Amino acid sequence: MSLLKVMDTYLTIWRARPGLRWARIPRGILVALAGRVARMKSIALLFFGGCIITVQPFLMEMLRAQETHLDIVWNFNETQGTLAHDSAGNVDDQIEGFWWRVPGVEGNALQFDGDTTRITRAADRMPRIQGGFTISAWVALNNYPWNWVPIADQDVDDEVGFFFGIDAFGHPGFNLSIDGTWQHLTSRVRLPLKKFCLVTATFDPRAGMALYVNGTPAGNLNVQGHFIQATEADLIVGRVRTPQLPYPSWLIHPKDPVNYSLDGYLDDLEISDGARSAEAERDAFSAVKLPRQDAIGYAVMPSGPPGKGPFGAFYATLKFERSWDDPRRIGPDSDVVVRFDQSPMRLVFWQGTNYVPAWVTENGKWYTDEFLETWGPGCVDGGDCEPMSDKQSRYSHVSIIESSDARTIIHWRYALAETRNYKGAHADPLTGWFDWADEYWTVYPDGVAVRKQLLWSSDVANLPHEWQETIVINGPGQRPEDNIQPDALTLENMAGETAIYHWGPKTDQSFSYPKGPAKLDQPRNANIQIVHLRSTESPFQIVWPKGVSHDTYNGEKSYSMFEWWNHWPVAQIDSSGRPAIAADRPSHTSLSHIYWDSYERTQHAETKLMLCGLTTLDAAHLLPFAKAWLSPPTIHVSSGDALGADFDPSQRAFVVRRAKGAKMTRLTIAVAATSENPIVDPAFVVEHWNGIAKVTVITKGVKLAVPARMGKLHILDGDSLVVFLPFQSNEQTQIQIDSAQK
Repeated sequence: MSLLKVMDTYLTIWRARPGLRWARIPRGILVALAGRVARMKSIALLFFGGCIITVQPFLMEMLRAQETHLDIVWNFNETQGTLAHDSAGNVDDQIEGFWWRVPGVEGNALQFDGDTTRITRAADRMPRIQGGFTISAWVALNNYPWNWVPIADQDVDDEVGFFFGIDAFGHPGFNLSIDGTWQHLTSRVRLPLKKFCLVTATFDPRAGMALYVNGTPAGNLNVQGHFIQATEADLIVGRVRTPQLPYPSWLIHPKDPVNYSLDGYLDDLEISDGARSAEAERDAFSAVKLPRQDAIGYAVMPSGPPGKGPFGAFYATLKFERSWDDPRRIGPDSDVVVRFDQSPMRLVFWQGTNYVPAWVTENGKWYTDEFLETWGPGCVDGGDCEPMSDKQSRYSHVSIIESSDARTIIHWRYALAETRNYKGAHADPLTGWFDWADEYWTVYPDGVAVRKQLLWSSDVANLPHEWQETIVINGPGQRPEDNIQPDALTLENMAGETAIYHWGPKTDQSFSYPKGPAKLDQPRNANIQIVHLRSTESPFQIVWPKGVSHDTYNGEKSYSMFEWWNHWPVAQIDSSGRPAIAADRPSHTSLSHIYWDSYERTQHAETKLMLCGLTTLDAAHLLPFAKAWLSPPTIHVSSGDALGADFDPSQRAFVVRRAKGAKMTRLTIAVAATSENPIVDPAFVVEHWNGIAKVTVITKGVKLAVPARMGKLHILDGDSLVVFLPFQSNEQTQIQIDSAQK
């Protein structure tokens, strides 16, 4: 709209003499005023020819604007450098944050990382928008944004200017100020993930606002009037202007606004004069031939090479996707993968889960038994204090203590800290130490591990802590239903009694409570749990029967038949609770908690043990593993140089105690196995055994063909021998260990 038209419409005049009255300003006066007003920096009253002319305040910027041509075109076809060239205005704009040039609709596009990427056009270089205009871009979403994210944004406080962007569900939206009122229009169409879509917003002062997706009308708002530009605001492309609460904001905890950007590809962004017609928009889309395949592939959570491999623990550098990997400041070989030679399964300690260990099944389903967690007033700044909140792995790290053909031992250390400022929980006022945890995972070739959790806290008896949560990790593009069977849990006690727990299907797309079990109270004293994934191998957990109980997850609304969140893994937002609203980014689902008594406790330290792993066995055949660990057979050394022997549940091993310098003569170990105290894949640690060994297993006078797996444990005061024997027996058994050195 021209200055003449604006002034002719909006200016009023007082005659500066008695009998003051309202009158229209003659056009000749307007012609003279137009140039003068445009050059003024501020105005309240303007004297002209004996008249006092007042300008309505909200028109000041419009009247001052020069009548410049609006045309901005970023095609992102540059091949190098850190600038985006506006080919229409011949202006170069800085690209900030992490970004990459990628194949676009035609030529190149720009990949935004979902966190830091943005382009800023300074306000003084932004053309003035007068009358109708069009904003158009090709967008391919990698993930839906945490909340509204701009494609292009030049607004102030949702009052003046315009905003064109995408909401948390993938709906394009267009907001702008018309005659001083902030108007909203949201598309009826939801953008798909991974595919390029043409999204366009138009404004016509006579016809109103319109949205188009792929050349098709997607929404309109019949509102007439004059657009008010936020001429003092910079134009921002692809990133929020100020931190926003993730959607749904009323369920987020802690309620901290976060910065984020578009997560995906942007191409051919244009802002131009005039409202493009529906026919022209249809032609613009039809003129481009898009490939059938997705522009962006689904990332896969990394777990190392596929298939079986040599048993052992290996340092690794696990890559996820470029937009997540590149900003990390953690060196190579910081992850750990335990592989198995009898199964494609593995145990993964990956920085994408903050090193929270996860079992990965033969077909790539991820499962974890959580970590130590605390909450409440002792968790400074609110939220949950846990390694899940340690987004940058400032505290969490993993190391390999032992790895041989017989077993591996992994040490995972972490702090219980909150997500906002990385402050630790329950800080001791005298020492400054806050809550820490050490976990020792002793893993054997049969896919079974002992998890030893050691909590350090100021008052373990009275401060609240959680030790286990049944968590399924969903990869990008996966819903919980893709990974979990409706009959999700089996509970079993030491008497062999079982109960199966079912979650009902979701029959609509509403945000509603799951239809899961109200409680998990059968059978009584159930200390064995099996989690039923859509895989051949199932995660299991075995704990002490003393003090055991369970509860279930059904108390939070979800878009799935199970509870579902995506603030973890991988996500870098400062949040310890954000419900997932789409199967886009990695997410997790919780099914239950297990509670059980301590193994050891002092004032400042507490230890609990759990037997866990992956199995193809049903509940009945898993029971002997529980018996062998919780009620092991008695043993004694009937011959050889030894001080004694007993079972250590924290290692799942019989330990033969020997003095330093003990003779390397035959050791004969008698194991009094029964049906209630069976031998199931036993391990033996023989202290101060220097050299290799030969192992013989004898039951009822018969030598069994058991392929013994052995390893050496090197410690400061001498070497020990570790032996793993893959066999089961309910009979009296002899284990003979001879030196194999010549």
